[in-house]
Amino acid sequence: MIGAILCYLYNDKLFLSKHKHLNEDYWASRACSNKLVGSNFYQISTKFNKGKFKEFQNKWKHVIIIRNPIERFISGFTHLCVLSMNDSNSLSTCYHCKGNMECVLKNLYKTLKAYSNKEKDTTFHIKYHFFPQTWLCQYQKYKNKYIKVKYESLKKEQFYLKLLKIFRSRNVSEKKLNFIKWELNHSQSFHATNGTSINERQREILYNSPYLLKLLSIIYYDDFVEFGFDLPIKYIKN
Repeated sequence: MIGAILCYLYNDKLFLSKHKHLNEDYWASRACSNKLVGSNFYQISTKFNKGKFKEFQNKWKHVIIIRNPIERFISGFTHLCVLSMNDSNSLSTCYHCKGNMECVLKNLYKTLKAYSNKEKDTTFHIKYHFFPQTWLCQYQKYKNKYIKVKYESLKKEQFYLKLLKIFRSRNVSEKKLNFIKWELNHSQSFHATNGTSINERQREILYNSPYLLKLLSIIYYDDFVEFGFDLPIKYIKN
């Protein structure tokens, strides 16, 4: 949904010529295609600020949306590795594990280890959906530049208010803000899994296995510590 919002803000006429609602703009039907995509600060600065890098660093607002590592993994795993397990991208992103959480976490750990040791790169999809958030968006290099906004599925209203406040501070019109607010309150991302029975089943599998929780805690340890989320220690001990 964030990509759809940014596309709407970038070019509302283009967006509304293709979609009526934000949740219609997903990976296969993005109105802005790759126009807003950049892999690092320098690339985005070149694309949108004529390469004025210092000005881009210091005068632009850089927002990073943070999610609890457990919630983020369960959401991504449910959507990609269970509901869409036979899609071509999902097969490789989920290591051909056929919905097996232990298989995915073990392979993800190996991928991260090889990547951190600069032994082997991996796909964009694995990075985007499963890498620790502290490993993405050049976070370690520019974390003092980022405004961190936490997303919690049970506290969506607080998240939306923070997001709208940031947009308003950048002089986004009230008309556009009202459209975004209405859409956020009345529609849901097409791949949202939170609260579904399948999502809850994956949560049960994870929390009923001290081994899987320990493995997940190792993989996302930096995220837990950096962003102040509680490690699931009591469940691991049990």
